[in-house]
Amino acid sequence: MADKAPGVPAAASSSEWSHSFWACCSPVDKCLCACLFPCCLFGRTQSRLQNPAEKPSSFNGMCCGWCCLSMVGCSCILQGLQRGRMRDQYGINGSTFMDFFASCCCPCCGLLQEEKEAVARIESSGYQPPQGMVYP
Repeated sequence: MADKAPGVPAAASSSEWSHSFWACCSPVDKCLCACLFPCCLFGRTQSRLQNPAEKPSSFNGMCCGWCCLSMVGCSCILQGLQRGRMRDQYGINGSTFMDFFASCCCPCCGLLQEEKEAVARIESSGYQPPQGMVYP
């Protein structure tokens, strides 16, 4: 679907989500963010996926897009697409139907699962951002 983020290794084989869809009450700070400011959590996760080397930004174009679509009840479209890209990027088992089903039925649980998955995959890959230029 989408290009893989630089520095994030492609998955060698299919796998499962490392966090349960229903484990959405911890950590509490991210749970509250998913419930009260879902557009910000969506934007942060998207930022992590696009460039794991940089500190993730919560307020970006994807955050605004999610917010605008939520006003007409269609944020699940953008969230389902991101979920599918994440599955492709990390080789997670699933289907497009389940991506959209999860995004429509319980968007907060889906957002939190996606954020925790992105953090876990980036940390487990041992990603090291490139060092800055050093002058002699």
